[in-house]
Amino acid sequence: MEYGSIGQNMTYSYSKIIHEALGAYPYELRSLEAEELNALLESRDFKGLSVTIPYKKTVIPYCDHLSQLAAEIGAVNCLYFDENHELHGTNTDYTGFLYAIDTAGISVRGKKVVILGNGATCQTIKKAVTDRGASQLVVASRKVETSFEASTGSSACLMVNYEGLTDHADAEIIINATPVGMYPGVSDCLIDLRAFPCCKGVFDVIYNPYYTALIKQAVDLNIPFASGLSMLVAQATAAAGYFTGKGSFYEKENERIISMLKREFVQNN
Repeated sequence: MEYGSIGQNMTYSYSKIIHEALGAYPYELRSLEAEELNALLESRDFKGLSVTIPYKKTVIPYCDHLSQLAAEIGAVNCLYFDENHELHGTNTDYTGFLYAIDTAGISVRGKKVVILGNGATCQTIKKAVTDRGASQLVVASRKVETSFEASTGSSACLMVNYEGLTDHADAEIIINATPVGMYPGVSDCLIDLRAFPCCKGVFDVIYNPYYTALIKQAVDLNIPFASGLSMLVAQATAAAGYFTGKGSFYEKENERIISMLKREFVQNN
């Protein structure tokens, strides 16, 4: 494999379609168990990889160099080599998330943000919304028993369980950073947006389906929303820049590819 995406289950991924739409290199999807991942990374028999659930932290020790952004987030989703064949790890999910909310017209500056889930994607989003000036940050996790203040790098937040969200009905931005609602469990949803009357923006990291149960409710309530599809495409074009050494060259393709995917897949959601 030269270029591709790796994760535990790549069955429903759009990544091959996105990367091959750039016309720059062939691209594979590979579902790997932990021991297979270890063998691939030790062999270094690839040119560039996108990394997804659950390996965004696992790959870090294999990197010769870690970008400052990836180090601050504590997660890598893009691996590429330099001219000396040294392996670099960075995080393009950060770029993808900001692209998604920006193009949807969702601003987090000065707003109270609630993030559902506390995995690797949450860490990326925490960093992004903190950098963008969110006034308060609340993270809900099933693993939390009692609310507590937490701080990771530049991101400080209040950790709560889902029952504890009743105390945060004044949240202005709601972000789902969990797989809840992903195909095939498309009717699943962690919260009811009607419990958050101050909500001014919704983001769902899920891209399949495009209209998750959470986003459908945002549409019904006339709340601006951003789909994980925009994030997926923008992180991929950013990764392509690292793979090829062309920097931001492929970012101009974002809207074309998003439109292509929506025509092909969204009409059936």
